[in-house]
Amino acid sequence: MATSKIDIIKRAASQTGNGALVSIEDNAEIARLTEEHYEAVVEEALTQHAWKFARKAGACQLTPLTPEKPWMQVWRKPASLLSLQYAATDEGVRVDAEERETDQGRSIVTLCEHTALVAVGTFRVNEGSWPGDFAMGVQHRMESVFLAAVSEQRSEADARDKLAEMKFQRARVRDQRASTATDATIWDLTVARRRSAAWDHRGYR
Repeated sequence: MATSKIDIIKRAASQTGNGALVSIEDNAEIARLTEEHYEAVVEEALTQHAWKFARKAGACQLTPLTPEKPWMQVWRKPASLLSLQYAATDEGVRVDAEERETDQGRSIVTLCEHTALVAVGTFRVNEGSWPGDFAMGVQHRMESVFLAAVSEQRSEADARDKLAEMKFQRARVRDQRASTATDATIWDLTVARRRSAAWDHRGYR
């Protein structure tokens, strides 16, 4: 069964004595802590390992910014990209590129001029695509947050953190043993190319 954010928070709240929630807003303190911590917990978990389920390719958008030398172009990275593995042309040729913080947010700079660029790496994939062990690891991390902040049970919070790490470790082993998907330069570049051609620039005005 697919997992959602509300499923994870409801289970975490129930396991820490915060009641059976129908929605996150049923408990103001749980809602606040979820807003403050959930995405940070998820990003940390997704970027601690090169998870196959989160590896994707996405089209970048060229910006008018002028980078410092020797870089020649600045590209806006895909919104849900968390960690860049490499960049490539839409034909699948890898290029020299690095992530940089710019006036337009976290971006990708390249050494040569290109007409299109695709970023391959770890993306913020939705909860429905998470393996069970990974989802349980995130749940236990949130249990630790709730225990420490709501009921100040520090020792129990530490125990849930350790349980979370055990789940993530099990998920990493399972992920490493899983069959490797076709390289992203083949399986996702066609989709990325179509998205690049249809990019809507209005969102950045």
